[in-house]
Amino acid sequence: MPALDYLLVNARIADPESGRDFRGGLGIAGTRIAGVYPEGSALPQAVRVLDLAGNLLAPGFIDVHSHTDNDVRCAEKLLAQGVTTVLSGNCGLSPVDFPAFFAGFEARGGYPLNQAEQIGHTALREASGLRDVYAPASRSQLDTMLDLLEQALAAGAAGLSFGLEYTPGASASEVRELVRLTAKARRIVSIHLRLTPHDPLDALREALDLVPATGVRLIVSHLVYMYTGEHLKAAVNLIREYRERGVEVWVDSGMYTAFTTGVGTPLFEERVFFERGLRLENLRAATGKYAGQVLGLEQFREMRRDFPHDNIIYEAGSPEDIWTAYSLPEVMVSTDAGITPPGQGHPQGAATYPYFFRVMVREQRRLSLLDGLRRCTLFPAQALGYERKGRLSPGADADLAALDWERLREGASFLGSGPGPDAPPEGVTHVFVNGALAIENGRRISGVNAGVCLR
Repeated sequence: MPALDYLLVNARIADPESGRDFRGGLGIAGTRIAGVYPEGSALPQAVRVLDLAGNLLAPGFIDVHSHTDNDVRCAEKLLAQGVTTVLSGNCGLSPVDFPAFFAGFEARGGYPLNQAEQIGHTALREASGLRDVYAPASRSQLDTMLDLLEQALAAGAAGLSFGLEYTPGASASEVRELVRLTAKARRIVSIHLRLTPHDPLDALREALDLVPATGVRLIVSHLVYMYTGEHLKAAVNLIREYRERGVEVWVDSGMYTAFTTGVGTPLFEERVFFERGLRLENLRAATGKYAGQVLGLEQFREMRRDFPHDNIIYEAGSPEDIWTAYSLPEVMVSTDAGITPPGQGHPQGAATYPYFFRVMVREQRRLSLLDGLRRCTLFPAQALGYERKGRLSPGADADLAALDWERLREGASFLGSGPGPDAPPEGVTHVFVNGALAIENGRRISGVNAGVCLR
């Protein structure tokens, strides 16, 4: 019997861990990489041999900031980009009953991606009976939150996420106690920073100071969405200072300066909106009856009053902000993908990774190929503590993406321009998840759902 299930030949292999970029082949046995074979090596036998026709072969991408939360359509859009693992439950939004959540994942009989799930701070507050986002937690409410957090971590939650911009009443001590418990369990904490208009860097300092205070591993969420312009440059410098002092902080950011979130959140409370100098002409509906339209004041008020769970898009910065964020070596690529109706939403959920490689690596050459790959594979694996992901070494998980480098480009666009936010990319030719071929020659293989729940 052949030793391998698959032998991938005639590939350009780019290994972000070793820094090697060479021609050769790669073998898969079961769910793992069995071997890597530089050009000219003797090749083992395999049940199936795939000729990659010179395409780039890399580890599957790891998206550290999404909101898939068991949604299949959202996961399929990520898979089409070459994403094989996702960290969900971000921005404080998640289930609370993790045994039930994991049971629901496994009952479906497979999933397009590997998924890890965090427990969200906002969800903990609501489960403790605290629904006023402007109120701090009482002692009894915080004790309930700590108990629920401990249960979720024991059940296999990947960590704890905060959406402090959405819970302005959360006190620093409330945050710190929850982080300390998460650090004790050796899990990750991700933080969508709070709104601090008088000194925007105060929110970043609050987050960064949690690391030396608790020993936690920290991810600062979607850097460009939180900061733009000169504030972004100052934030990058501050993160760099902390990293140089040995503070283990990771950062994620996308490829868009236009962010999307719920219209009913405190961020879009009318007084706050105008006090921050935000402009209605930069605001358009992402979902709902006005999807794709720039909003006037009355439409904005109607959405907040009658459709608070609909999403809106706000254009906050300039294209150069993207490079400012990625000038920090530790910044990982993320999508912030969310669950939206078909044909609505933000293109980031279907386009981010091809867009990143087309613009930042191939066209503008701001980053080398291997540096770009590290931000999508090895760095996220290190941040999350996944020793067998983000790598192409024997024994690593066979999560792989093959890319037609010259054709690789995003397909999705904002509503009202181009094919819309769900359009798939071009140039992602093959994707393996746990050794199972999920995309072949750019086409999704029906019924292949080899993703597992990463507890």
